Amino acid sequence: MAWFKVDDKLHSSRKLLSIPRRYRLGCLGLWTIAGSWSADQLTDGKVPDYMVEEWGGNKTLIDWLVKADLWQEVSEGTQFKNWGEYQPTKADVEAERDKNREKLRKWRERNQVTKPDVTGLHTGYEPDGNPAPDPTRPDPTRPIKEEADASSRPRKRATRIAEDFQVTPEMKLWASTKAPNADLHLETEKFINFWVAKSGKDATKLDWAATWRNWMLNARGNQPARMDHSARGIAKGTAMLAAWDAQHSQDSFPEIEG
Repeated sequence: MAWFKVDDKLHSSRKLLSIPRRYRLGCLGLWTIAGSWSADQLTDGKVPDYMVEEWGGNKTLIDWLVKADLWQEVSEGTQFKNWGEYQPTKADVEAERDKNREKLRKWRERNQVTKPDVTGLHTGYEPDGNPAPDPTRPDPTRPIKEEADASSRPRKRATRIAEDFQVTPEMKLWASTKAPNADLHLETEKFINFWVAKSGKDATKLDWAATWRNWMLNARGNQPARMDHSARGIAKGTAMLAAWDAQHSQDSFPEIEG
C-alpha cells in the first residue's frame, strides 16, 4: 500500500492561499482525493478527467489548481506538479515491494518447519510476524498513556519566593516533630527576609516549602548548642553553690553566754 503524503504546513501554503476563499476548500478536497487515488493506482500524479467528474469536481476547480501551480493540464486529464519530488513514484514503490518480497522469501526459508496434519504429510510455515512491513506506512502505534501524559505536562520553572509566603498547617506539624527547638515565627520571618533580599539566579527555587524545611532544620541544628551552653553554666553554678553549702554547714558557731 502506497501513501499520499500531505505537508503539515499545507494550511498556510502560499499556493493554497492564492486560491480565492470561495473555491479554496473545494480545490483542496479535490486535490487531496486525487492525490490519494494517484498514489493507490501508481499513476505518478496523473489524474484523468473522468475521475475528476466522478468525485464531483469541475472545470473551475481544475483551473484554480492549475493557476495555483499545484496541477498542470496534460492530455486527457491533469498532472500533479513535482509529484516525484514529494511522493513515491511507481518505480520507487515497485522496487520497494520487490525488495520486501525477497526479504519475505528468505525469511520463510529460514523459518520453514514441518507442521504435520492428521496424515503427518503436511509441510507449512509458522511465521512469527511480517518481516517486511510496508515501508511507507505510518506507524499507528499509540504511545503509552503514562509517557504521553508525562511529555505533555509543562516543565516546572523556578520562581522567587511569594510575597505572601505562608506556613501551612502541614508545615507547622512537620516543624513540631522535625525542628521542635526552632522558633517557628522568628525563623520564618528571617527566612522570608533573607530570600526577598536575595538577588541573582540563586534567589529562585523550584520548591519553596522544601527550602523552608531545610532552613528550619539548620535552625534546629544551631539551637541545641545554645541550650547546651546554658545548661552547662547552670550546672556549674549549682555545683559551686552545693559545695559552698557543704563547706559552711560544717562550721561551728560560738555559743553566746547569757
